[in-house]
Amino acid sequence: MDLELLKKLLHNLLNTEVMIYDNDVRPLAAFEDTYCFQKALQPMFTANSLSYLLNSMNDTTFYELVDKLNVCLFFFRFDQKVFLIGPYVRTEYSDEKMQGILIKNKMPASYATSLRLYYTALPLLASCQIQRTVSACVMSFDPLFPEYSYRRLLGFQEEPGEPKTYQQDSIDYSRIYQRYHAENRLLKLIEKGEVESIIQAYEDMQEESASLIDLFLSPVYQSPISILRALARKAAERSGLSIITIDQITQKSVQRLSGTDNVRKQTQYCYEMLIELTTAVRDHLVNTRGYSSAIVKVVEYLSLNYTQNISMDALCQLSDYSSSHLAKIFKQETGRTMTQYIADLRCRQAAEMLRETNLPIQEISSYVGYTDNNYFVKVFQKVMGNTPSEYRTSAMQ
Repeated sequence: MDLELLKKLLHNLLNTEVMIYDNDVRPLAAFEDTYCFQKALQPMFTANSLSYLLNSMNDTTFYELVDKLNVCLFFFRFDQKVFLIGPYVRTEYSDEKMQGILIKNKMPASYATSLRLYYTALPLLASCQIQRTVSACVMSFDPLFPEYSYRRLLGFQEEPGEPKTYQQDSIDYSRIYQRYHAENRLLKLIEKGEVESIIQAYEDMQEESASLIDLFLSPVYQSPISILRALARKAAERSGLSIITIDQITQKSVQRLSGTDNVRKQTQYCYEMLIELTTAVRDHLVNTRGYSSAIVKVVEYLSLNYTQNISMDALCQLSDYSSSHLAKIFKQETGRTMTQYIADLRCRQAAEMLRETNLPIQEISSYVGYTDNNYFVKVFQKVMGNTPSEYRTSAMQ
């Protein structure tokens, strides 16, 4: 039986990753490296846990694994082999829900950006859609195969112990930067008409796991809306807006569009993406007006890592300035010290959460980077003019 054909068929019909497991743990280790965002949130996405589950599963049961982030993995056995479909998500990304998950697990706000990028990069699928598709394909290969039952696995209970603390001073966004570098290279070559170089660029990019070529070959990319999204992304990038911010906005659009065939919804999603992207560009231009390119880089870095202990060495390397010169130039251009700038970022995030959520102030304090709640209250009052409690009361009136 041609199981590779079944694998390709499921991949094309569901537009998601499909893997065949044959008791070799190496693909599971690669899966963990690629798709396990955080072991504490996804204990079932580790190679050891998956190996245990796959070797103890029933032959005629569909399994759907759901982790704490509501990221799913679907697997089943057919012809003595195990097929893994995913990961995928069943609902659109929600900032409020993810903030709640991070706070519940005592993880700082600096995880929010990378978590959003991780979540929105996954396809949007319904479990019933996967079950119907797999059942139809299996029946086509073996009409006499028994009907599958269904079982959902909601996660493992972790061993009790001391509360975990998380430190993520250096979040790896290298794959995003690499993809944008490849796109810029291709656009420049097209603009110059360098055909031979384009061919070489195409061959080079086919070897990259997240290349522009992969996007063009995907079903989602075969539409005018996708071309518009790509052009809008490039326009935003030329404005100087952080590519991390751009990717957060456009990745969400990709996911939402992949979840519907309704033209009206697609048009609405595209409109919302353009508004959100344009607003982000406007805010960026207002907030960095008059800044040198070095200070723009520093401001971008601070906006992504403001809840962590910022390394001056990292900022100096980013700006090519000494620490004393950087502090001087930063104060001249922004009108604030870096400590004041970071406090403003933290307090603005806290103020938004005070207005829009009912979370306890102490949890908000920890989320935005202050382990000492009393110190947070003092800083917030200095920046915002009110204590957090007074601010929340005033906002509710």
